[in-house]
Amino acid sequence: MFAVRFDPNNVAQVIDQSEGSSVVPLKRGRTQEDDGEEMDDNNKAELEEEELEIQPTSSEEELDKEVGIEEVEDDDVEMQGTEEIPKKHSSIMSRFTQTISLQDKIAKEEIIDGEQNVSQVEVPEHALEHIPQPAIVRDEYAQQISKEHKSVAWFNTAKVHYDNSMVKTFTCFADEMQPKLLQNVEKYFSANSFPIQTALLENLLPILNFSLSTTKKHLTRRVGDVLVNASTGSGKTLAYSIPIVQLLSKRTVNRLRALIIVPTKLLINQVYDTINKLAQGTGLIISISKLENSLKEEHKKFMQSEPDVLIITPGRLVDHLQMKSISMKNLQMLILDEADHLLNQSFQNWCPRLLSQITAEKHDQRPGNVIKMVFSATLTTNTEKLHGLNLNNPRLFIMDSVKLYSLPEKLQEYIVNIPTSKSLYKPLILLHLLDHMKSAKVLVFVKSNEASLRLACLLNILIDQNLAQRHIVETINSNNSKGENKRLVNKFASAECESKNRILITTDLMSRGIDINDISDVINYDLPISSQQYVHRCGRTARAQSKGNAYNLLVGKGERDFWKDQIDEDMSREVNGLPPQNWGEEIISSDANSKPSDALINISTEEEDRYKHSLELLKEKATKKNA
Repeated sequence: MFAVRFDPNNVAQVIDQSEGSSVVPLKRGRTQEDDGEEMDDNNKAELEEEELEIQPTSSEEELDKEVGIEEVEDDDVEMQGTEEIPKKHSSIMSRFTQTISLQDKIAKEEIIDGEQNVSQVEVPEHALEHIPQPAIVRDEYAQQISKEHKSVAWFNTAKVHYDNSMVKTFTCFADEMQPKLLQNVEKYFSANSFPIQTALLENLLPILNFSLSTTKKHLTRRVGDVLVNASTGSGKTLAYSIPIVQLLSKRTVNRLRALIIVPTKLLINQVYDTINKLAQGTGLIISISKLENSLKEEHKKFMQSEPDVLIITPGRLVDHLQMKSISMKNLQMLILDEADHLLNQSFQNWCPRLLSQITAEKHDQRPGNVIKMVFSATLTTNTEKLHGLNLNNPRLFIMDSVKLYSLPEKLQEYIVNIPTSKSLYKPLILLHLLDHMKSAKVLVFVKSNEASLRLACLLNILIDQNLAQRHIVETINSNNSKGENKRLVNKFASAECESKNRILITTDLMSRGIDINDISDVINYDLPISSQQYVHRCGRTARAQSKGNAYNLLVGKGERDFWKDQIDEDMSREVNGLPPQNWGEEIISSDANSKPSDALINISTEEEDRYKHSLELLKEKATKKNA
């Protein structure tokens, strides 16, 4: 007798068994024929589970083995749909057919019911609207930081605000300054103090004098560290030189008590000249150290006679620390001039090495054993770099402004808009601008050494082609020798501009540490890459409360947007001061349709032909030089 087991996916599968075998019937569920009643959903699900069960349980397998049922290969018993089913198996196949038809019916009903349910669901009208979102916390935090000088580095720092109205006569400090020092200030510098000088002297001199009159033991901690953010040409050098001379004027034995670190050797001479004039009649020994001097001779000099004040660059400082030429045992004041530039220099880790040397050699190794004074027109906002200085109770002197940087009070900025279609004629437009200046001493800033050499050569060719007035054009760049650059700077500084404009084309090499007070104009031929560079470039003019102009040549919408969003946004200007304006607004003709820059960018056909000829001459000159 046969026992049939089937798979719902294989309707015709039949398993043959040998004659005389006992049959183990399959478990079956209720059907409509059994009770004539309609099944509910639970019965349907139960029926599906029971009918779709195709594998026997372990007990069923053991039972099959006991009764001797043998499974036959599918190939031997596979039945085609057209073959006649044996009568004795008809009841089994009838139940199987009913099960399959019932499954198909249930599936169709579920699909129809699902479609009806979906169609009956009402979608609210606001279902596709955006869910309201809270304000972005990051933007609010950024706005808060921008109001607080745009840096979290200052949150825990005491701030001293000053403004351009804080101008006093130095005689107001007569009770706080040595008579000889006051006499030297008025003789060599000015009768009136600049705002940053006023703010600094009012805060430092009383504390210094009190400590000197009582006990010097805790002098450095009473004063604390000083951070100064002041525009270029505002008198920072004199501001820190006066406290140094006041502190050391009564010293009895010359020891290194003040160390001034500057980024460039050009700034060394400027600082030395200032302190040397202030120290006249006091007996202080002021020394400098720079690369032009022999290291061995400087070492021998410092070992024989220790200076009171040493002005040095970071590289030479590390050399002397390694040779033990100088001692930090008696150091009281450490000055970092142009601090943002210094802290970006990692030459032999000069800063950690110096601080480590101070800690190792001083008897007092606690924080605050040296007064650190940090000065810059663009004081770094990098918290990590400031943290490396191990500041003690610092005070930050800043302009009373929410902007990042301050410009000189009497600086007038001009915007020269150049259409992109006219960018080829940018050198010629520069010459047109220079023609409108009278007896001017002008610095022209470009982006690279190659650009400075090319522009200087092209301008001279254009002048020879009678495309402009007679201007004296020279260039300073790192391709020149140090001696040549020094000669050109001295020549430019001492030149008189009675009949011809003197033009000096340079890179950012001249943007720092050059104290030439009679530079009348600065031209940003190539825009600086940051607002920080812009401040230093513009600071070459309008120094010491004098007037000055800064011209920005902006090509196309891209440069205009960059200047507005990345540079102008960070600039602080006086409320009643001089806001930027488009060039030519005060000299424009009565033609209402003309633009301020038309006087510069209008190029005649004749000028265009001669300009292109000049470019060919420049190309020939460069080819001959390379050959």
